[in-house]
Amino acid sequence: MLKNYLTVAWNNMRANKLYSFLNILGLATGMAVALLIGLWVFNEYSYDRFQPNFSRLYQVEVNFHINKTDIITQKAVAIPAADVLRKNFPEIRAVAVSDWMGKHDLLVGDKKLYISGASIGSDFLKMFRYPLVKGNANTVLNDPYSIVLTESTARSLFGEA
Repeated sequence: MLKNYLTVAWNNMRANKLYSFLNILGLATGMAVALLIGLWVFNEYSYDRFQPNFSRLYQVEVNFHINKTDIITQKAVAIPAADVLRKNFPEIRAVAVSDWMGKHDLLVGDKKLYISGASIGSDFLKMFRYPLVKGNANTVLNDPYSIVLTESTARSLFGEA
């Protein structure tokens, strides 16, 4: 029975090549679009879910009105906004301030690295849970000249010390 269905389908595809091509092309396009949308939804849904308090973390964004109709949304907010949030909203427990992530030079003795990183505020490790090999997450960023390094970066700069 199945062999008969496949034979009829094959004969119809050979007899109507243009319609068969259009149908297969439409099916392939639809499946590809559905797959891409599914991957995008999965990515959006899983973003920062590895953080234990992900449901209580928010990002402040700013809307700029260019014309009367055009609005641009940016994730860049002025630094004084953190103080305003702390002062005017007592239910906010911590505010993490950061700069644009970019490349930074690190120099220890004669070793120099050019790595990606960000300048962040002292509340960052109170909000985002990252395991530290050494140091206390609550106090490690209290000094404005302190730094948190990955293990591989620390080994590159300091060796096994």
